This record gives sequence, C-alpha cells and structure tokens, in this order.
Amino acid sequence: MEHNGELTGHQFSLPAEIIVEILSRLSVKSLCRFRCVSKPWRSLISNTKFIALHAKKTLEDKEVFLRRRRVIFKVALRYLYSLDLDQFLNHNYNDDDDNALVLKNRHVHADNNHDGLIPATELDFVSAEGRRPIYFIYSCNNLLLCDMRRGFYLVNPATREMKKVPKTPSWRPVRPYCLSLCGFGFDSSTNEYKVVNGQVYSDINVIVFSVYTLKTDSWRKIECFSPYHAYWFQGIFLNGAIHWSATTVGDRSSSVIVSFLLAEEEVREIRLPPIGDTCLANLGVFRDCLCITLAGIDQTFNEFWVMKEYGVSESWTRMRVSMPYHQLSHFGFSTKSHDLMVCGSSFVMYNFKEESFRNLPIRDTTLGGNGVGVYVEGLFPLIDREQDESRRVDNQVLIKLKHA
Repeated sequence: MEHNGELTGHQFSLPAEIIVEILSRLSVKSLCRFRCVSKPWRSLISNTKFIALHAKKTLEDKEVFLRRRRVIFKVALRYLYSLDLDQFLNHNYNDDDDNALVLKNRHVHADNNHDGLIPATELDFVSAEGRRPIYFIYSCNNLLLCDMRRGFYLVNPATREMKKVPKTPSWRPVRPYCLSLCGFGFDSSTNEYKVVNGQVYSDINVIVFSVYTLKTDSWRKIECFSPYHAYWFQGIFLNGAIHWSATTVGDRSSSVIVSFLLAEEEVREIRLPPIGDTCLANLGVFRDCLCITLAGIDQTFNEFWVMKEYGVSESWTRMRVSMPYHQLSHFGFSTKSHDLMVCGSSFVMYNFKEESFRNLPIRDTTLGGNGVGVYVEGLFPLIDREQDESRRVDNQVLIKLKHA
C-alpha cells in the first residue's frame, strides 16, 4: 500500500479505502497473519482508527457480529475454553441429534466419531502465563479478566495478549477487609476498560471502591464509603455499571442490588423484586436486561426475574421455566429462538415460546456458572507495540554495549 492509495507490487491494484473495507470485515486470526505481509499492512492493522473501524463492523453488521461472538468457559479450575457456539448451532444442532461439545486442546482432540462438530478450543496461553488454577472469569466486549493464582490478568483471547493487573492496595491496612468484590466493564464516556475492586470492611460496615484503568496502569481510590454488606463478590456488567447482590446496613437491613456506575464512578441502589427472605438473588444478564435467578438450601425453583426497563423497579417481570432448578445462570447469549443458560453444570438451550429445552453437554466434563461468559473477537491492544518495540531496541543496544 503506497501513498497513492493503491496496493502495488502485484498484478493488480486496489484503492486503499477498498482494502481497508475488506480487511475490516475479516477475522482477528486472519488479520494477525496479514500483519506479516508488509510493514504498511502491519501499520494499518495496528492503527487505532482501523481497530475502531473493525470493532464498528461488529455493531453495524449482524452477520459480522455472529461470526465474531464467542462463549468462554472454564473447566475444573484448570482450563479455559473458547467456543464458536453460533457456528456449532448452525451446522450441528437439531432435534434429532444428540450432540455434545467436544473439547480440543494440545492434550485432547476430537476423534473420528465427532467429525463435523465444532470443538471448544483451549486458550492454553492463559493458564501457561497466569498459572493454574483459574478461579473466575469476567468478560466484556473484546476482553476477559481472569482471576488466577498469580493475580488478575486482562486477556484478549483473539490476539492472545495478556497483561497482569497490579495488586490492589489495601486502603485500611490496619483493619484488613473480609471480602473483595470485583467487576470488569467498559466506560463508553471515555472509551476505556475499567476493573473495579470493592473492599468490604465488616468492622465499619462499608465497602471501599477503587478503579483500575489500562491508560494509567494503576489503581485509584474512590472517595466515598458505601454502607453495604455484599454476599457475592463477582460483579455483573450491564448498561455501563457493575452490579452486586448486597444487603443494607442498619436495624432494618434489606437485600438490594448495588451498582457502581463506571462513567460517574458513583454507587447507586436498585430494589429487588419480591423474592422473599428464604432465598438468595444471583445476578445475570438475560437478553440485554438485568435478571435474577434464585438459590436456596435444599430448594428448587421454576422462575426467575427480569428487569425489563433498566433501573425501574416496577419493571421487574417474573419468567417461568419448565425445568425446576437448584442453580441457574444467565449470561446474555441468545439466538432468534433460544436462550443459552447454565443449569447446574450443563449448558441448556431454552425456547421460552414453546417452553421446551435441550441439554447441550460438554463431553466428558462439567462446568460452573461462575466461569461462563460471552465476548466478541476484536483487535483491542493490551500491549503498546510502539513502547514494546522501543524497549526491544533499547535492550539490543544494551546487549551490544555489554559485549563491545
């Protein structure tokens, strides 16, 4: 690609804008390979404007979105898998087949009996870098946040980049916190990803929040004290906020949803539907809406709640399910006819119109609802390539000086 806006050096030439349009529709895997074609192509594909254009295609074109959408899940605290579930459903799923997902990694491969199935591919570079176990995963747009033995890691599963998040400071070291909340989301007002930490101090009945951003690569304390007790630390991102189940503090405590607004960096409270005092509220995402599934000791349920209008307590709507459950999780994956849920330790495809469902088992293993998410493949960089190249050159100079 030369300054005249054409691709040259071959038997054909194309205007630069046509090349950019074609490239913006390709997969991340293809673009990562095309970086090696030439320096101009590498420069183009790494350009922030092109990265933004590539991401924009996901919003504008539903077919592009479906080609890039992935389900992420962990297995047995040891392995992290990515699955192109849309392709799997399009080619393999019907009422007559007893299909199962086949895990594929450097140790386990689909055998000849499973030809035609779309394998779930292990992201082995994650566990190799962060060291197992993988406790929890959070997903948002192009990125993952993985809670691992060596700390938290930001991951772009499509480009195979990882970045370790600095350890969160303890804001009251004399009085250690009893629980650490975590959440991960995208602030559209500043176009940046944010990791949110909430340190729960039971002695003073408050949560102290802090925020990490990629731009600063550091944590910043939010100067406000939130009087809540939280009973589950994994936050749910939706509508520009991260949400946790909690209880208010005082003589007349009640269960609520605590939301941390990423743009304003403020804490808000959302009232729960009338679920009673004998069960817990597990948060999730159902068709771009905040939802609550129920959990209790030795209890089964056949309903969950959906907030049809975000932030409006009166919009909580009861949804029935034809399969009684002990544990149910929603994480925002749906097709025209079905919603994907995690029921117990299995994927379930549920049709609410017909009140029917099909298990979608993972062959030879089980999964947990706290380790499932959805992401969209993208080029968002976790590594500043210019700085990385500068460091590489500086290191080469130092090596030459040492051996001079």
